[in-house]
Amino acid sequence: MFGKLRAIAWFTALETLGHPAMLLLSLASAAGTLVLPMLQFQRFSEDGRLARDCGLASALLFGALVAIGGAARLHRALNDGTSAVALVKPLSRGLWLCGHAVGTALALGVFLATQGAAVLLAEAWSPRYHATGEYANVPGLLTALGALAAALVAAALHNRFRGGRFPLAGSLLMPLALWALAPFVRPHWGDLSALLAVALLLVQVVAFATALAVRLPPGPTAALTLLGLAAAMVFLGCSAYLPLDALSGGGAVAPRTLALLAPQAVCASAFFLWCGAGLLETRACV
Repeated sequence: MFGKLRAIAWFTALETLGHPAMLLLSLASAAGTLVLPMLQFQRFSEDGRLARDCGLASALLFGALVAIGGAARLHRALNDGTSAVALVKPLSRGLWLCGHAVGTALALGVFLATQGAAVLLAEAWSPRYHATGEYANVPGLLTALGALAAALVAAALHNRFRGGRFPLAGSLLMPLALWALAPFVRPHWGDLSALLAVALLLVQVVAFATALAVRLPPGPTAALTLLGLAAAMVFLGCSAYLPLDALSGGGAVAPRTLALLAPQAVCASAFFLWCGAGLLETRACV
């Protein structure tokens, strides 16, 4: 069973990372985060706070779009008969659904790795106060943007000479290029604790969107997923899954907070996938 689950998840992750929209989302989110410090003209009581907060918010929003994209591909597989080929084999529908959700979550992890590195670099190179004024480390930020461009060039060369998939190679090379710059700055590692809290919420978004996609087309799935995300942020507390205040003054999210959020994320994700599996079992067209 675990071998089948791993195979489905691996295939789904590669398909998600190899989609051009995935590459565009990762590039837009990371590049926007890195450009922001060169555009900000105010200090919000802490160096780099604006870049950090906007970067984490972008991780949440663009990550939700990645989850919705994975759900849309699942719905298309159910409608065009692709899923029927897999389900002809001795493979339960629930296992196939869970494998698809796990694969989407793996692709989401690659996206968060790219965005996490961008947040660390953008905050480290944001405007700092000096005797002559406040200014960002523009050469450093341009270097990070150049690293993204170099990753895309390497992906294009891989496609040209080795026949590899350009979006897949680009999605995998971008986080490597950005993390290669991390040793040259003084990153605020507490940001990663907040990114982990965002990831716990996005895992639930993946499961929720996957369950909806069993019966709903991509449009309503996207609308209900974003509506559910907004409701969760309001009623569960925005500061719980997007803990920006905890990072003030060089702080981090307390391990106890993450320990409380993790079981809730696991239980909610399991419930959504259980509902999705039940809907898939009653779907006659599979």
